Amino acid sequence: MLVVDDVPDNRAILARRFMRLGYEVTEAEDGAEALELIAQYEYDIVLLDIMMPKIDGLEVLKRVRETRSQAELPIIMVSAKASSEDVVDALLLGANDYVTKPVDLKVAHARVEAQLARKRAEDLSRAAHGELEIALSALRGRVVEAEGDADDARPNLDRALDVASVVTRICESPTLHDTVELIDAAVATLHRLSTTRPAPTATASRPEPTAGRVRILSADGAAHDRQVVRLMLAEAEAGIELVEVSDGAEAAAAAAAGRFDLIILGLQMPGMDGLAAIGEIRAQELRSRHDRTPILAVSAHADSAALAIKAGADLHLAKPVTAAALLNAVVRALSQGPEKLASQVA
Repeated sequence: MLVVDDVPDNRAILARRFMRLGYEVTEAEDGAEALELIAQYEYDIVLLDIMMPKIDGLEVLKRVRETRSQAELPIIMVSAKASSEDVVDALLLGANDYVTKPVDLKVAHARVEAQLARKRAEDLSRAAHGELEIALSALRGRVVEAEGDADDARPNLDRALDVASVVTRICESPTLHDTVELIDAAVATLHRLSTTRPAPTATASRPEPTAGRVRILSADGAAHDRQVVRLMLAEAEAGIELVEVSDGAEAAAAAAAGRFDLIILGLQMPGMDGLAAIGEIRAQELRSRHDRTPILAVSAHADSAALAIKAGADLHLAKPVTAAALLNAVVRALSQGPEKLASQVA
């Protein structure tokens, strides 16, 4: 955090308060010093006084917004009057929020936390977008493979792109919209291939899903968590055949009885837990020589990821699962096909 104020006592009060709350605080005594520090160091948030000599807070705000957006660097203005025209000007120039003097420290803390929560969400969204672009590149590569060898590559690509296309409908993050369009373009390419080349004969003995639909198995011991997944997929309901079970034994039995494009498996379940269920599903696939079904393990603890991957899952998601995280995980799991997934996690 950067605290900017030309009055030493004002800076000291805010700095001490936020340091006691666990923040790392840097102080700047005027606008010029603030601009120098922002150019040199990465801050999560700035508390910026409006009334300062030489370079005032509005000018600092204006210059910072030339290179840093509200999402990248939240700035909360500190004003002597809530109704001041300066506050209006600051908001129009890109301030995220404001507090008034004398500063109510509880209010200031609440507003700082609100802005930091938004920044963390945006940072995660940008990271997911970058990973999704990488996964999409793999998808496009498999489209090229399908053009050269449709009989071998198209079935896996068909399932991957169908799932990706459906899940994009529930993606709520604006930063992913460009990527969604690229995935849709890949789907269109696949469909053009499908109209010119015959589909290969299915070799698996398990029942195939309904034509044009994506088959997903959702297994979780908590009814609420199953409902969360259901609601995330609700907007694409017409394109999804969703099967829900409540324990690990039921999940293994369902996976043995029919082919799924994706299994979303909670690790905390009664009876046979998720880890045991993953192991049983993988053993069934080996015995029956079926294609490897992508499994997304879900748990309340991020440190369960290593255990899930060791058991045979392809990816792990920590609860609460967001639509953007689900989309990213699905594309990553399906972009390379079952053979490459198996070689990566073996």
